[in-house]
Amino acid sequence: MKNLKEMLLNGEYDEIWNTYLGFLDLNLDEFMEIQERLLLEQLNLLSKSKLGSRLLGPNSINSIDEFRRVVPLTTYDDYAEILLNKKLDELPSEPVYWVQTTWKGGKNDIKLAPYSKSMVDEHTKALLSSIMLSTSSKRGKFSLRNNDKFLFGMAPLPYLTGFAPYILKNEVDFQYFPSTEQAEKLDFIERNKVGFNLAIKKGADLFFGLSSVLVKIGEGFSDGLNKSKSFVFPSNPKQAFRLVRAAYKKKILKQKLMPKDLFEFKGIVCAGTDSDTYKEKIEELFGIKPLEIYGGTEVAAVATETWSRNGMTFFPDVNFLEFISEDELSKEKKDKNYRPQTILLNEIEAGKFYELVTTKLRGGAFVRYRVGDMIKCVALENKEDKITLPQIKFLDRVQNIIDLSGFTRITPQIIGDSIKLSNLGIKSFTACKELGKNRTFINLYIEDVEGVPKDLVKEKINTQMKSLDNDYNDVHTLLGHEPLKITYLTKGTFDKYKESYGESISKINPTEREMENLIACT
Repeated sequence: MKNLKEMLLNGEYDEIWNTYLGFLDLNLDEFMEIQERLLLEQLNLLSKSKLGSRLLGPNSINSIDEFRRVVPLTTYDDYAEILLNKKLDELPSEPVYWVQTTWKGGKNDIKLAPYSKSMVDEHTKALLSSIMLSTSSKRGKFSLRNNDKFLFGMAPLPYLTGFAPYILKNEVDFQYFPSTEQAEKLDFIERNKVGFNLAIKKGADLFFGLSSVLVKIGEGFSDGLNKSKSFVFPSNPKQAFRLVRAAYKKKILKQKLMPKDLFEFKGIVCAGTDSDTYKEKIEELFGIKPLEIYGGTEVAAVATETWSRNGMTFFPDVNFLEFISEDELSKEKKDKNYRPQTILLNEIEAGKFYELVTTKLRGGAFVRYRVGDMIKCVALENKEDKITLPQIKFLDRVQNIIDLSGFTRITPQIIGDSIKLSNLGIKSFTACKELGKNRTFINLYIEDVEGVPKDLVKEKINTQMKSLDNDYNDVHTLLGHEPLKITYLTKGTFDKYKESYGESISKINPTEREMENLIACT
């Protein structure tokens, strides 16, 4: 089969669209047929492995209904001993990559996920689909080309996004800023600085990064541009024109420069929690509306926005998809022994919220896996783009975690330990995630600490949180963001809540009703 590079060289644009983006033409029945076929293929692979035998049981499974009835829902705890020790003989397929992420609140500091060659191929295809769509303004049209200049602002190896330059090179030729060889020797800040300096000289066509990081990079770059007195010599006429135009704006018109004054991106792909919060700012800084892709270490690429940016469409051939409704989650919250029931993609409803459950296809290890993500079905179709598949939005992590800008995941234990170590005598708390205009925050509700200024209370707790969680510290150092807020309640509020409602309020992400009741007790 020809790769993307060859098809681009031959000008086979219709074939490229059908190969990488043909799934957007599927109707729901066709999508479900692909899901069922690939699930049954995956179950056949799994049944021949030790891991599969343990998860699936001794009997063969021949249908989706039987699969959902027999196989329990799983979490990373069910795989940790095998995957963290890389027990290859127990897996359904041989990994070519091991992808890493943090495991907040888990039994280990990290989680590992094995990627087979077939998984890597599908992830590569899905990633290219999103990059292609970021350069598209309508069905069948895109401007991605060989040798596009690619500014890359994601995490390094062994994290999932760090693999992108290595797996894409087998499909298409991009000029990465900085090159992969150079990037491997640089830390995050240096890598972005070098990348932007190269982009100033040569121009840039594509940009891929965490949404929060794109904003930080853009703001930092703007500040540097407006303070710098040096002149960068461009390497091509197009970039020379942009630099002259930017110099005129800065020197003659006395206007503040932004990245969009120096670059004309074909496409920007963004990822990470809270992307909705950052998209408007990204467009203001870079002059183009970013396209969001949703994925993760254990699930790879899950869904992508299309050219209208009005919702994300699931990839049909990366994961088998199931969903847990809010009603089922409520039942589970009340009864820890309750086993939530799932529904399939053809059963979800517009306007409803769901926890995502995935089975990794093409030789993956994870089966009916609760990745911990909440999504919303925003519509059952995208009328503007003429896509007849459900459209979703990635909302956040599940309720027992606060995900900050895709950088860190704050657990009740981190907050509780930080409060204890601050020696302020605080006995009860609840913490909510709040979305600002261009930032996300943790609002920590505590009772008034008598005799201690609120700013000092915040400083003490914040210092302990940074000490206990390196990723939380990175939110400050890399993003330049102070995410912690403190809200005081009157003495006795938490006790009054427990007396009134028979239970303590949730430590993290209480419901809107719980917060209304808490405020009424203060």
